[in-house]
Amino acid sequence: MTQKLLSVKGLKTYFYTDDGVIPAVDGVSFDLDRGGTIGIVGESGCGKSVTSLSVMGLIPQPPGKIEGGEIIFEGRNLLELDEAEMRHIRGNDISMIFQEPMTSLNPVLTIGRQVSEVFMVHKGMSRREALDEAVKILSQVGIPAPGQMIREYPHRLSGGMRQRAMIAMAIACGPDVLIADEPTSELDVTVQDQVLRLLRELKERIGMAMVLITHDLGVVAETVQNVLVMYAGRAVEYSDVSGLFNEPMHPYTKGLIASVPGLGKAGEKLGGIKGEPPSPLDLPGGCRFHPRCEHAREICRIHEPELVRVGDGRLCACHLYNDW
Repeated sequence: MTQKLLSVKGLKTYFYTDDGVIPAVDGVSFDLDRGGTIGIVGESGCGKSVTSLSVMGLIPQPPGKIEGGEIIFEGRNLLELDEAEMRHIRGNDISMIFQEPMTSLNPVLTIGRQVSEVFMVHKGMSRREALDEAVKILSQVGIPAPGQMIREYPHRLSGGMRQRAMIAMAIACGPDVLIADEPTSELDVTVQDQVLRLLRELKERIGMAMVLITHDLGVVAETVQNVLVMYAGRAVEYSDVSGLFNEPMHPYTKGLIASVPGLGKAGEKLGGIKGEPPSPLDLPGGCRFHPRCEHAREICRIHEPELVRVGDGRLCACHLYNDW
C-alpha cells in the first residue's frame, strides 16, 4: 500500500482586506504519495500559490489566516506546529522553488552565500564546509564552473541559471517534498524544457515527492502523475494525468485543455473559456464556474457542487457529471 506523505484536508485560507474577505483557498484537499508527483493547475488567482504557501507556513498574518482544515505531513498536522518547528521543516523536509528567482534571491548577496546558508542553518556546517557543499550542489543542477559561480551576484546570471540556483537551494538538504511554484514561467521554451528535465532527474535521484504549481497544461502533461484543477479557490477536478487529458470531466477542465494548441483532440478547433474569472470579493452563488459554463442549469446557480467520486480514483465537482 502506497504511503501518504502529505495530506491536505479541507484547507481554507482567507485574506481579510478593507474591501472584504477573500476566500483564496476554500476547502481544498489532496494527497501526495511518497515519491509521487501532483500538479495543481488553473488560471491566475485560482488559489494555487496560496495553497503552496499555506503548506509551507508562509501566509502573511495579517491579512491572511488559515481558517480551517489540516496539513498532515508524516503524521503531524503542520497547522499545529509553532514557528520554530516549522522553520526546521522548511527547507529541510519540505522545500519550495518560488515563481520569480530574481525577486526570491537576495540581490546584495553572492550565489554562494545564499546557497551555503542552507547548509549552515539546517546542517550546522561551518562557512567553509557550506561553501564546499554549495559548489557540489550547483554542479549537480548543471551550473557550469560552480567554483566561480559562487562568487557571482544574481543579476549577473541568466534567468535559467538563476532558476537552477533556486533549485540548488531547494534540494540542498534532500527534502521529502519539493513544491515548485511556476518554475518555468519566466523562461523561454528551450530553457523551460531544460529546467523541467532537471526537476524530473533530481526527483528520481533524490527520491523526493513533488508538487508542481502551474497554469501551463503542457508542463503538467510531461511532468506529473496526478492533477488537481482549481477554480476560484475551489478544487473542481482531480484525476490521474492520463485520464485528465483523454477524458476531462469538468467543463472548466475541458475549456483549459481546448485552449492549448496540441492538447485538444485532433481535428478540433482551438477553443477557450468565455468570460473572466470572478472577483474573489464577489463570488457567484452555486457553482462558481456557472456564469462561464455553457452547460449551466438552474441547479448550478443555486447549489455549489461537492467534489465527489466519478470514476476509479477520479473526483469532480459538477452537477452534470452523471450525464456524461
